[in-house]
Amino acid sequence: MVPLQKQYYYYFYYYYYYYYYYYYYYYYYYYYNYYYYYYYYYYYYYYYNYYFYYYYNCYCNYYYYYYYYHNNNYYYFYFYYYYYYYYCYYYYYYYYYYYFYYY
Repeated sequence: MVPLQKQYYYYFYYYYYYYYYYYYYYYYYYYYNYYYYYYYYYYYYYYYNYYFYYYYNCYCNYYYYYYYYHNNNYYYFYFYYYYYYYYCYYYYYYYYYYYFYYY
């Protein structure tokens, strides 16, 4: 599975902006197969923030996706996911604080 994961990574890196929606399609599919709970959370996150997520989140998502291939610890990656979303949307501080608190 390691060569396949690397192929995904380089593919997404190259088509970072041009295939934004296509990128997320495979991204969801990947985490649905390997981390169901993570997909479940991320799906609701995407659902409740569809417009905002779709137009502002590509840059942040790329980095935490890239970070996964340099860390095999799932829990640490999960924590980093929260932190990096919070960092990327610092101008939506109040909204995301409320969201994390609610969730």
